[in-house]
Amino acid sequence: MQHIDDHFIKRLENWGRHYRPGRGSAGTSITAIVCERMADAAGRRPKDDYREVHPRPEIDEADAQVIEWCWSRAAHRMDAAHRALLKAHFVMSHDKRMTCRVLRIVPRSYDSKLDQSIRLFQQSVAILEEFGDNIASITRQPAHIAE
Repeated sequence: MQHIDDHFIKRLENWGRHYRPGRGSAGTSITAIVCERMADAAGRRPKDDYREVHPRPEIDEADAQVIEWCWSRAAHRMDAAHRALLKAHFVMSHDKRMTCRVLRIVPRSYDSKLDQSIRLFQQSVAILEEFGDNIASITRQPAHIAE
């Protein structure tokens, strides 16, 4: 993803990890949890085939909630197709081919559509974070009371 703020991409990835369905329980067995804890206590990391298993990245819940708040208020600022693409990519982690098929995107243009969607959402987040929930109260003049 070119020409997009890397920090914002990390925020979107964090948002996706936080709001992914079944994020804590999918594919985790009690045996795997016990083995990981025993390996940690022994100072070793468990192996998964030929690669070392790395701990899951920490989730910044407060920032994920800010992005979700912006997401809920950005519906009128973005086309439904852009919102669906962002949700499929970051939250649901769907395969690129399946997303292209469902959203009727030409696979060659997936990255450019994703970049465009990220830019649109980044603009919305910037506006919403700057003004917050009080946009109307900032722009309105106080009412004059007739005496």
